[in-house]
Amino acid sequence: MSNSKTGNATGTEQHLRAAGLSSAALDVMVQNLDETVLMGCVGLEADAIDSAEATLVSVVLDMSGSMDTHRVAVVEAYNAMLTALVAAKSASSILVSTWAFNDAPQLLSSYETVDKKPRLAKSVYAPGGGTALYDATLHALTGLVAYGQELWDQGIPTRRVLFVLSDGDDNSSKAKAAEVRTLAESVLRQELTTLAYAGFGTTDPLAQAALLGFPDVVSTAASEGELRRVFRQVSQSVLRLSQGVKRPSAGGFF
Repeated sequence: MSNSKTGNATGTEQHLRAAGLSSAALDVMVQNLDETVLMGCVGLEADAIDSAEATLVSVVLDMSGSMDTHRVAVVEAYNAMLTALVAAKSASSILVSTWAFNDAPQLLSSYETVDKKPRLAKSVYAPGGGTALYDATLHALTGLVAYGQELWDQGIPTRRVLFVLSDGDDNSSKAKAAEVRTLAESVLRQELTTLAYAGFGTTDPLAQAALLGFPDVVSTAASEGELRRVFRQVSQSVLRLSQGVKRPSAGGFF
């Protein structure tokens, strides 16, 4: 697979089947494949990665209408995270994919090294509409598994992080929370992937993370300072993982 705009369905399914997940998790991913998902399953070619290993980071941002008052804070916090990662010695081995969601998931950009990653702009992160949290999480996790397996098949071991930021309950997804949890539980058994959830608003983040099967969770206030803190913790944890530090235990990501 190449750094093209759309992945090949047959090739992607082969990578998913080779990932060694449970049959139930595989069924969830394969049934979920569509053009949008396939676009998130591609990334930089293995021979273009200047490292023997790679750390894949998939960021999933709530862009529903209720996030509008936090628009500037999210943009600035996300961009500060990228700046911190670019400055690291291990930057060439860190590849980031970014999703946003409102009524449906949107792939903002697929896996690229952090120094090539576009900074988020307010014109791109424009909140409005509903909350397709489950769909977006399932899309992003499918892409993380597929692209991670592709790199493994080409001789590049990968560490993987999926980070979700949301302020509310799902109200727009086709997927169910149980489907996301089935995939999350299977992925976690392989001990290759960190699943981290940050939440605020009226929904209990601990309860939402439990529904999704995410063991690493933090509750944050919706202030600019708090969002910067959370994204700073994400960058620090990603850097530890990229430098070969053992993955923290459940709850230790933040």
